[in-house]
Amino acid sequence: MMNFQRAVWIFAALTLLLAFPSCMQMKRFLLPQTNGQTLSQARQNMTAGKYQKAIDLYKAEYEKHPQDRALVKEYVKSLEEIKTAGDRALHREDFEFAGKSYNVLLKNYSDFKGFTNMLSFDRAQLHSRLTNCKTALSKKGFQEYREGDLSEAISLWQNYLALDPHNADIRKALNTARTQQKNLQQTQ
Repeated sequence: MMNFQRAVWIFAALTLLLAFPSCMQMKRFLLPQTNGQTLSQARQNMTAGKYQKAIDLYKAEYEKHPQDRALVKEYVKSLEEIKTAGDRALHREDFEFAGKSYNVLLKNYSDFKGFTNMLSFDRAQLHSRLTNCKTALSKKGFQEYREGDLSEAISLWQNYLALDPHNADIRKALNTARTQQKNLQQTQ
């Protein structure tokens, strides 16, 4: 009788040992997986400088898989790359690109709430740098306007309005410069 019980226990143990790896493999198929194609598209958009599209793709995957550490790590790395690109542009006084980089991060910042502690920047820092970019674009635009380079002033103010479309003062300055440019072209 003892040998029979022992045989049953051994059989049960062997069955469990053989079934456990199968269960682990099945778990992989039952749990939703991060979409590799979506992540590849996000990486391509990052490389192309299409930051909003990349963030949208990462966000969609993150909403499906918030516990996927590899996904979160890649998402954070991409956000840091956007910030670094903005910092580099700011350093070389490319205020348009820097402003766009900071603006896209700032617009999406509320979507980073699950991992803001992993980011090297916060909302206040982004806002401050974006404000610096807008101020520089505004000042350069007025400088070019005073020097008579209406085309450059118009370009700078258009770049400003891409960051802050509701700024009435810059919109008014832009319209004035366009009117003057149009009048000059008609007299020539």
